Amino acid sequence: MNRKTYANIACLATAMVWGGGFIATAAALETFEPGTTLLLRFSGAAVLFVLIVLFKKSRITKEGIRASMLSGFFLYLAFLFQTIGLKYTNTGMNAFLTAVNVVLVPYFVWFLFKKKPKREQFAASFLCLAGIGCLSLSSGSFSFGIGDILSLICAFFFAAQIIATERAAKTADPFAVNAVQMSTAALMAVPYALFGESWPSLVPGSAWLSIAYSILIATALAYLLQTWAQKYTDAASASVLLCTESLFANLFGWILLHEQKTAIMLAGGLLIFLSILLTEGVFKKKPEMSVEENV
Repeated sequence: MNRKTYANIACLATAMVWGGGFIATAAALETFEPGTTLLLRFSGAAVLFVLIVLFKKSRITKEGIRASMLSGFFLYLAFLFQTIGLKYTNTGMNAFLTAVNVVLVPYFVWFLFKKKPKREQFAASFLCLAGIGCLSLSSGSFSFGIGDILSLICAFFFAAQIIATERAAKTADPFAVNAVQMSTAALMAVPYALFGESWPSLVPGSAWLSIAYSILIATALAYLLQTWAQKYTDAASASVLLCTESLFANLFGWILLHEQKTAIMLAGGLLIFLSILLTEGVFKKKPEMSVEENV
């Protein structure tokens, strides 16, 4: 396997971690307010990455710092709009509209860098979005309100974060990139968390465990994998693979929580799986070997 294949596998692993993190995030939000949860999540990850960078003595260029700060800026805004949007719309609609970034990324790349994505990437992005729509909206009705608008804004910021991460990943060590990215997101989270919310009077051990999972696994490990992967794969392919988060969330819900799945949800899972195969180039026609090559 080449490096791009390993990078795509890393993107899938990231989506798997995020998909399994829904339970931990929901548990943390039972105790902490959304802004406080984001502050704890990003500041904890920032401290971890900074310590690793100091130990490794990693270096990062000025260009890398700028790209990583931009990525952190988009990352915080994406999570903020997603969290607030979730207050005013249902989970399925929020997940579906957040996943619109999978369609936006190829067009953003085309517009910003004049780099036209391949036809397979366009097809995979729409297939993936259709699949997420089946998974997210199968049990509810389609309506559009303020929460849905906020969720759609969140999708724009996630698309921008994926593109900024691709630029940052090519300039420095993934640990250094994430030290800057998470520090930026943590600093942006301070005003809302400290001045807009109150600290809970009692914090149970389960809430701290959920925060620990969010910091170590869903943030530090996941974004380390994403940053490393985007060094070797393009933003359009990464966006499709990262959006399989909803597929893994449903899969874990079925295995661990024994949630019932309908036929339309299974169809959604199949569409997402097809989008992964398309991204990996499974359906590409391999060039025939010449007579000389066979000899």
